[in-house]
Amino acid sequence: MKNISRSIAALLAVAFLFAGTPVFAQYFGKNKIAYNQFQWERYESPHFDIYYYPEEEPFLEDIISYAESNYRKISADLDHELRVRIPLIIYKTHQEFRQTNITLAELPDGVAAFAEPVQNRMVMPIDLPPDELYNLIGHELVHIFQYSIFFEGSLGRALRSNAPTWLMEGMASYLADDENNFDRMVIRDAVVNNFLPPIQAFSTQSFYAYRYGHAAFDFIEQEHGKEGLRNFIYEYRKVLLANAIEKAVKDSFGYDLEEFNRKFNRYLRKKYFPVLLEKKSPDDYGTRIGLKKRGRSISTISSALSPSGELIAAFSSPKPEMDLVILSASDGKLIRNLTKGYTNKYEQLEIDAFSGRRSLAWSPVGDDVAVFVKKEGRRRLFVFNALTGKALHNISMGEIYQAGSPSFSPNGSKVAFQGNLKGVVDLFEYDFASGEFRNLTSDDFFDANPWYSSDGASLLYNRRIGEHWKILSVDLSDSSRKTQITFGPYSDLGPSYSVDNQTIHFSSDRDPNGVFNIYSMDLATGQVRQLTDVVGGCLEPVELTDEEDEPYLVFNAFFTGAFQLYRMPVQQPEENVIEPRDPDDGAGDDTAEAEQFEPPMRLGMDADRKHPFKTSWDIETPSVSVGVANDGTFLTNSFIRFSDLLGDQRVMVSLTSVSEFANSVVQYTNLKKRFNWGAVAFDQRDYFLLADNAGNISRDQIQRTSGGNVFIEYPFSRFYRVEGSVGILDGTQDDLVGTSPGGIPQFSRTGSTHATARIGLVGDTTRYMQYGPAQGKRFSVSALYGAHVSGDTEGDILQYNLDFRTYKQLTRRSTLAWRVGSTYGAGDRVSFQAFGGINQLRGFEYREFFGSKIAWSNLELRFPLLEALPFTFGNLGPVRGFLFFDVGAASLPDDLFYDPEYFLGFGGVRIDPATSESVPFSFWDDENNRLQDGRASYGFGLQAYILGLQMNWSWARRLDYTQYELDFGGGTVPIGINKTKANKGGTRMDFYIVFDF
Repeated sequence: MKNISRSIAALLAVAFLFAGTPVFAQYFGKNKIAYNQFQWERYESPHFDIYYYPEEEPFLEDIISYAESNYRKISADLDHELRVRIPLIIYKTHQEFRQTNITLAELPDGVAAFAEPVQNRMVMPIDLPPDELYNLIGHELVHIFQYSIFFEGSLGRALRSNAPTWLMEGMASYLADDENNFDRMVIRDAVVNNFLPPIQAFSTQSFYAYRYGHAAFDFIEQEHGKEGLRNFIYEYRKVLLANAIEKAVKDSFGYDLEEFNRKFNRYLRKKYFPVLLEKKSPDDYGTRIGLKKRGRSISTISSALSPSGELIAAFSSPKPEMDLVILSASDGKLIRNLTKGYTNKYEQLEIDAFSGRRSLAWSPVGDDVAVFVKKEGRRRLFVFNALTGKALHNISMGEIYQAGSPSFSPNGSKVAFQGNLKGVVDLFEYDFASGEFRNLTSDDFFDANPWYSSDGASLLYNRRIGEHWKILSVDLSDSSRKTQITFGPYSDLGPSYSVDNQTIHFSSDRDPNGVFNIYSMDLATGQVRQLTDVVGGCLEPVELTDEEDEPYLVFNAFFTGAFQLYRMPVQQPEENVIEPRDPDDGAGDDTAEAEQFEPPMRLGMDADRKHPFKTSWDIETPSVSVGVANDGTFLTNSFIRFSDLLGDQRVMVSLTSVSEFANSVVQYTNLKKRFNWGAVAFDQRDYFLLADNAGNISRDQIQRTSGGNVFIEYPFSRFYRVEGSVGILDGTQDDLVGTSPGGIPQFSRTGSTHATARIGLVGDTTRYMQYGPAQGKRFSVSALYGAHVSGDTEGDILQYNLDFRTYKQLTRRSTLAWRVGSTYGAGDRVSFQAFGGINQLRGFEYREFFGSKIAWSNLELRFPLLEALPFTFGNLGPVRGFLFFDVGAASLPDDLFYDPEYFLGFGGVRIDPATSESVPFSFWDDENNRLQDGRASYGFGLQAYILGLQMNWSWARRLDYTQYELDFGGGTVPIGINKTKANKGGTRMDFYIVFDF
């Protein structure tokens, strides 16, 4: 034990954060990596500024024509002209689109494009079939018109509005006319299964919000005409900020929202219920095979059959995530889950069910199953052994993007697939032996769904012609020899040969209602037979023979809101035979090749309208967030961002506060390359808690720091990155110079300047569910060094920091979470860090403990309670519960401990009056077998979301610990110090607003 012999320097409590880390950088979070460097150029069309790079120039004329054609149509439909030019930023592939910095959020595969209301930018990839790309441009352009009509150029209106998703997305889908037969399959299935909620139920983002929203605008046009539809849009503009849909409906149509829902439901029933009366269920044609849970079938998507026909590879979800599973073909029993458990070998399985493309292949000569996965933003080919689950191949696609639709050659030595090379989607072949790729189709059409003939001499596949998919065959010895097999104004998808190679099975929407059903074509006669006639849709037929050599088909059917696998005999008792037609019999559209897609208006390119890219800056969305600690301390964080048009360069200004202590930061970040860099300047205030001689809690012990640094970040992968910075730190702090006789710390204010350097490693492999982090881990470990330059007190800074969190998903909605955090001051100059309260150490005051060395840990079991609690103002929820155990400790230099309860509860550093020596820090009291200076608590809590904020209520009980009390010996002057068991029984309830760690 030592006497207090020297002053203890106290730097800013969060110095490690502001001295070395880019303030607005992700503390955690997966890395958004700039894999490609784009040399941007600008083309000026009549209404658009189109931003592209040289690799996209061959497609630029089409983009100009699609954009301007859509503008003319939508402007006429809405009787509205835009007063601003529209920036249209295009990317060659979806993988390159995902790299955009216009939004810093991660873009999943489900986001095809987006438009934003601040700078009115449209951002999208162009790797779609021409007609689908035309519709996509139209959809996003409608959003720009919505921003103009609803927000009227006001950023405030844009930020304060909360228009329902069904209105925004339904209107965009309706005006762009982008609904296809897969979309109609979903809403038709929902309606005939009596899923008819009121339209206001689709106010949040979901696929059904798009579909029912589109249907609502179809209904409005049918009931009230185009003028009535426009009237509704402009009436809603009047009540946008109040989101008073009821008033807009009443003022537009003359009846209330309840009547609107009745009429709309009647419209849907009238439109789709006749289909239910005319058609059948998939169960009428075959036997459902697949996994079940609690007696109910689990969604099972796509399929590939083993050569024997005894096993099926498919996507299903026996656990919360979609997995690749092996099933018994006879009864659907699970044989093996090939992708069971959590892995970082890839990010996700690639499933293209809703685009009508196959996602799996099984080798005809073995147990190999092929599937494409996503890793580091690109698709890779994985080949698994179906029996052992071992990954046999992990193949990079090189320069080929968006690979999909795998198919094994007859001898299993090659895999054919679709892929995008230089903006053109062709079929390719990969040779396992040589590792070489070969282009099999080499044309300007969009190709998909390859399927080898049994002799390997030719390949069946789909080609997009006009607005439909047709079936073709290509001679593999000469890619110029292609034969079109199906014709007509409908799509024929997923062709496969029968076992005897005499028949082709496929799915087609040639039904008058656009329903996808299973058909077969006799190659010798051209005769087509319809094998199913269902309400939802049937896709991906594959034929094999059973143990008695009887042929059967396995196919995917969409019914009651999910995909399921079915097995049926090939020969059906009720089959619709469609005889081939003579091309000369006047059949016209049924036999003639569909016309290529052409936009309504074709514009040429003008070289004088090409311009080099110039950086321009504009404001981005401001942000304001608030929080409340469990002691009532008010926390705020507001910032405003500026960025260039492409989001590659950003300036951010932040104003934050903890109670009355205000902080300001200005940061520049350059995200253009994989190697990110920037600079930051800051002025910060912080505090730690002490009690005065009257027992009042004080925040007077403050610390201030100003300075700046230059920082860098380099991502090794999507999951891990290294960070570093150098800078100047100028601080003023209250230095501990001694204690009063009762142990009350005494401070003196000093200042100093340090040159700092920091290095850190950050990792994040977390996977999220709707309720928050569910699986994986994330960590940040760093070291900060500060060399003394000038000031009142000598000494260098050396500080180590750790934050580690891990998650284990137990059930679909429950998770076990563990966190450990620590700051260790090892230099001559140390900073005081504070913690306690909120979700760090529940049952204690917010920031009650401080020191130069702190550590705490939390263990939580998080689980669901209620989906929602209804109130008059809306639903509160979901409501979740958690059980927790918290533990932590803090110590000062020289092994001292600031005890908030010492000296009659006033707080102080423990001094033994008998020896005038301090009582050293000890986490555990070995003598009494309980905590001494460590603190711990356990309990349970509730959390719910209100207005996007997580509200938390916790009930905590403290673990026993040793408390030191002064011994006055019956007098007024302390003569010694005694150990006692702290009397802190009972349960403490706290409320705080923070998000889960």
